[in-house]
Amino acid sequence: MILLTELLGDYDVAFKGAAVSGFPLLTVTDNFRVYKGANVRGSPLYTIVGNKLFKGVSVSGAPLAVLQNDMLFYGWKVSGSPEAILRGTISRKGTQFLGPPLVTVPSANIKTLFAATYHILRGR
Repeated sequence: MILLTELLGDYDVAFKGAAVSGFPLLTVTDNFRVYKGANVRGSPLYTIVGNKLFKGVSVSGAPLAVLQNDMLFYGWKVSGSPEAILRGTISRKGTQFLGPPLVTVPSANIKTLFAATYHILRGR
């Protein structure tokens, strides 16, 4: 049985590495709640508020990560060397935009790319 909220919700998926199909790494609903895999029920792994990523359903306090322009930083720190660079549909680790992608988001949604990149780097 499919719930009406699932039909009306805006879902965006992220895939590990360079993949653009198959089983998703994360699913983001309405640019807000982040769930593991294709599951969109239960408690979310993360919550996105603006450019900040919080654990679980929390929407205040110290964030896990912050997105500044196209750079991902851990915690409140938004200066110095970023942990990852996000561009277009992919993200790569470190300051150089070289090497294999960490995650791919076919829709190029920056919030989904933000959450998936953090999950690959720190969230496991």
